Amino acid sequence: MSTTLQDIQQLIATTGKYRLEAENTEGANAYAFRAHHVPLDLPVFLKVLYPDPSGDLFAEPRLLVEATRTEGNESNLVRVHDAQRLGDDFVLVAMEYVDGGSILSRLSGGPLPMMEAVCAAIGILHGLAQLHQALLVHRDIKPANVLISQRHGRIWPKITDFGSVARLADASASVTASRHSALYVPAEGWATPSRYDVRSDLYQVGLVLFEMVHGALPYNDDAYLDSEARKELRELARASGGSVDDFDTQKVVDRALARAASGKGVISFGRMQPYVPKSLARIINKAVSPHPAARYQTPSEMIGDLEALRLPDWRLAPCGEQYAANGWSGWDWSIGKDPKKPEQWVVLRSRQAATNFRRWAAAESARAACRLVMEAAA
Repeated sequence: MSTTLQDIQQLIATTGKYRLEAENTEGANAYAFRAHHVPLDLPVFLKVLYPDPSGDLFAEPRLLVEATRTEGNESNLVRVHDAQRLGDDFVLVAMEYVDGGSILSRLSGGPLPMMEAVCAAIGILHGLAQLHQALLVHRDIKPANVLISQRHGRIWPKITDFGSVARLADASASVTASRHSALYVPAEGWATPSRYDVRSDLYQVGLVLFEMVHGALPYNDDAYLDSEARKELRELARASGGSVDDFDTQKVVDRALARAASGKGVISFGRMQPYVPKSLARIINKAVSPHPAARYQTPSEMIGDLEALRLPDWRLAPCGEQYAANGWSGWDWSIGKDPKKPEQWVVLRSRQAATNFRRWAAAESARAACRLVMEAAA
């Protein structure tokens, strides 16, 4: 008999621990609820997971409680308060409730301000370092699985959704890849047999950083179809009399994503913002290399490069194709097309926190204009 929402609610009720308050429908791959943990007297986010039959993590679900525990509230992992088997087929995880939305929801409004994105990536890496120290890999780092809170007046990301977490035999070991989110699977995750290790988690951080800086990657499958994939679909359509079912289509898309991950990279399908400098682009490109040996090997290595950056906090201006950066070298900056010469870009600046912007320079492209601003602090 198939499991229904009512069946899950009844199973949760039998634990005697939780008062359900609302169902969460944002994610489609599991049952989720906002609830109150009665014994702990805490608001919690409940998620009902289907354990991965290829792993043994949820044979001891309380391992997640230990792995996410930290003193105070400074962790970049959503804390797991409780975890237990639920009936014969599920695991119930009670997590810290974070009411700030996800990186994915933030990206619906465009890229994050550049240094805010860097700060968020550093936080994600600190969270991964905590998991890796416990000999766990997440296997599903993506914008939807990073929640946003605030600490010390700045963005404070928290990694969540531990349904794909797997345990490593040792720090250099690998496990089977999870393919729940095909866009974020690294090249080695598509191999036969698939492999996934700590460097694979860092690949996924690189993709998330790319999206935070440049804007979300396309979420429509058609965007990733190369010529080989389109040929496959045409042949399948001919063989089936004109239509291809969703299962076969997804297999074709997955093969196209595997080729992209092993070659030019899925970031090649994204839009590039002109203000992103080479120093940050190099960090992203290293993180998403198709070759694990060429990537960052540990979270701390990538954190070091990100913390060394000193860049304007570029952001997209609300009105059209304009870019702004406040507080760079004592000035606030604005870049946009020259209304009198549309082929030219003009750089305006104002003393920090003032409003009297004046023309400072002009350039032939937005990228060149941004470079001029970068060089202003040299």
